[in-house]
Amino acid sequence: MTQSEKFERFEKWLLDNGADFQLLELKAYDDNLTSTPKNKEIEIVEEKKETSLFNKETKCVSEDSEMRGVHAKVNIPVNTVCVSVPRQCLITVEMGQATEIGKAILSSDLDLDAPKHIFLMVFILWDRRANGSKSFFKPYYDILPKTLRNMPIFWSQEELIYLEGSYLLDQIMDRNKAITDDYFAICSIAPELRKIATLEEFKWARMCVCSRNFGLQIDGHRTSALVPHADMLNHYRPRETKWTFDDEKQAFIITTLQEIKAGSQVYDSYGQKCNHRFLLNYGFAVEENTEIDGFCPNEVPIELSIDPNDPIFIEKSDFWMRGEGSTLSRDSITNSSDNVSALAAAVAAAGAARSHTADATAMVESFITSAAMDKRALSHLEDQRKIKRQNDVHVKRVRVCISNNENTRVLFSMLRVLTCNAVELRVISASATPNFCDASCPGYISRALLGISGTHFVGQLSSQHPVLYRTCRDVRHPLNIRNEKASMQLLLNVIGGALNSYPTTLSQDNFDLSDEINFPKFSNRRHAKIQVRGEKEVLHHFAHWARTALEVISVIEKDIAIARGEYQEEDIKMHNGFDSIINTMEKEEDLENGGVHHTIIRYCADVLGAIRRDELKNIRRSRTISGNQINTASSTTI
Repeated sequence: MTQSEKFERFEKWLLDNGADFQLLELKAYDDNLTSTPKNKEIEIVEEKKETSLFNKETKCVSEDSEMRGVHAKVNIPVNTVCVSVPRQCLITVEMGQATEIGKAILSSDLDLDAPKHIFLMVFILWDRRANGSKSFFKPYYDILPKTLRNMPIFWSQEELIYLEGSYLLDQIMDRNKAITDDYFAICSIAPELRKIATLEEFKWARMCVCSRNFGLQIDGHRTSALVPHADMLNHYRPRETKWTFDDEKQAFIITTLQEIKAGSQVYDSYGQKCNHRFLLNYGFAVEENTEIDGFCPNEVPIELSIDPNDPIFIEKSDFWMRGEGSTLSRDSITNSSDNVSALAAAVAAAGAARSHTADATAMVESFITSAAMDKRALSHLEDQRKIKRQNDVHVKRVRVCISNNENTRVLFSMLRVLTCNAVELRVISASATPNFCDASCPGYISRALLGISGTHFVGQLSSQHPVLYRTCRDVRHPLNIRNEKASMQLLLNVIGGALNSYPTTLSQDNFDLSDEINFPKFSNRRHAKIQVRGEKEVLHHFAHWARTALEVISVIEKDIAIARGEYQEEDIKMHNGFDSIINTMEKEEDLENGGVHHTIIRYCADVLGAIRRDELKNIRRSRTISGNQINTASSTTI
């Protein structure tokens, strides 16, 4: 049966069972294209779940194409229900739970990676094997992608190497391991799973469900479901449609939020997500992953740990791990470097096995030894994973983006702890932190990173205030100028180390992405390149933050020295003080023309500005006290 015949039978099955999508049509695209027409519609297309491309010039689509989409046959007005799929055509979690394997899982105490996904997977795998061609859902199964070759867990070693330096490699390996662990865990309490699905089929089902399921509320009950036809809408933001389950109609419906022109692709929005989530779960990365307000949700984890040579390592580690039930010793710290080639080979091996007849033991061996990994590489990889597990005890990871969110504040808090000296550590680790909603609590760090203008601030922080903290995540304001300077220098060093782990620079990535011959649209290697570029953009942002902060701190240090009388008048005339520097930054705030990001400006103006005010206030206070002492002494003498 040809692909077009499968699609026709699929649509007929839906219509015969009460579905309505008369305003739409399904299309399959050629996923072997290496270039695309330069028209407006192509430029705004984003991908979803598999990959998508609307190409009016494509006349022939290969039979094994896994790129699909939904298009409007006519102009569709706003607030129109364009898709309605009856409840009987949905595959729900409860259907998987009703199978014998599902019942065995429910009665067990298995700790599975994604329980709701598991039950949807179990139903598909059981139904396809048990009912075969007689399955009610057979037309739907026939149009599901067969290989999911765009999903990173199925990438080849040659494709994975483009992720070198990216934390996504670890996530891919962890995903492969989690799926494998789930498979054998279920087999241990429901051996019949081995009869209906191999490990590779189990992985295929997992990624099908992961990329296609909808979280719904049906008759007041939260569940997840596969919704035929609706799961073929590709991703685009801002969203053009909305979906829900209509209890009155007992159907899943999609409603337009704006007018959609005839011939245009009809999109769903998968939400505001980092590209690593799009790539890992749906098999694509969005080239311009930016919201209307300019915010980019792309993230990168920054890893922090205590220097084993820190003179107060033991004391600092106690506070570093406070609340996590662990303590550290110097012996637990082991320096290591990842072997990216071995890691890529191992992940590739996990996706390479395609046997449908091997027993459980053979599957595990295939999972580890395929892709021609030699024993030395395997041994090295296992050593690295052991080291990684040891280091995970003390390494803390903070996932940050180009924003002023909570994670940025946590990052800065941890940096302050890592760079504090013995006196500062005793102060911050003595007791619990005050409530940050309390008027007595210094709060300019929160205000600054939220981007609130300095003109709205009425309170000030004194670095001398005895503020106490619960954990290393709670140091939300600077301790003093020395500690903040050391924190920014540490941040710059950490960022430099992270950037050095990549084999290419950000400028090289941008150049590569302009090359659609070697990095074709919608290819796995292009998606990998988009992912690593996004990580580097975030890292460069924080490197710029640290460098800018250090420059401003140098200006503040000179302002303080001038206030102490340490400079001659001619030197003071040549000095551009803090206020002048901040005014210049605020006037030139324009990212497109090389300006400074607004969050960096607010940090420098408000956070560093508060430290400066405190230091100058202390100098004036010291002079007043000294003056009073002199006057008192003079009076006594008289």
